[in-house]
This record gives sequence, C-alpha cells and structure tokens, in this order.
Amino acid sequence: MSEHRSDILKHLKGKYVILTFEDEQLQVGTDDGWSLHVYNAYALSFGGWVDALAHTPLRLKLVDFLVDDVRMAMVFSGDRILTVDLTEGGYSGPEAMQLNGPDGRIIIWS
Repeated sequence: MSEHRSDILKHLKGKYVILTFEDEQLQVGTDDGWSLHVYNAYALSFGGWVDALAHTPLRLKLVDFLVDDVRMAMVFSGDRILTVDLTEGGYSGPEAMQLNGPDGRIIIWS
C-alpha cells in the first residue's frame, strides 16, 4: 500500500526541523534524514509578520500541516506558519516541492 503525498509529511510532524533558505529555494530538514525542498513561492509568517525571503536558518518544531490543491501550510511552534503556493502562479520549477526520505524515497509535488 502506497502513502499519499500529503500523508508522507506525517513523518515530519512533531519533530524539530531546520529551515534553510538558499537562493530561491527553501529546505526543511530533520535530524533523522528527511528533507523537503520547496521551489514554489512561499511565505513565512511570525504571528502576523510575513517574511518571504528570510535568510537565517531556523530550528522549529513542526506542530501540524495542511495540504490541499492550492497550498501547503506547515504550522510550527511559536505561532510560525510556512505557506507554499501550489497553484500554477506559484510555480518556479523544477517542481513545486520534493521530499527525500532517509530510505531513498522521493516524493514530488508538481
């Protein structure tokens, strides 16, 4: 039985992650080898304040997430929310997002 793309994010839920900002890409990584690469447009909000181009790595606990046809929202401790635009307007390529697992698994959002 295969997991749905959004279901696979449950492997990140409840863990501390490092958000790293490089060029126009955002990476969300865990200590145990999960790595989510975000290529689409995104915004990071801190209790109402939004920063689309933060450059300092952040260590945050992933509390919850929501994925639908138009966005992915990751809710972190401290009222921080990462929102990724999954519409065609948010696309910058090569794909919307790519999740790499420690077991070699690769999940693509296009």
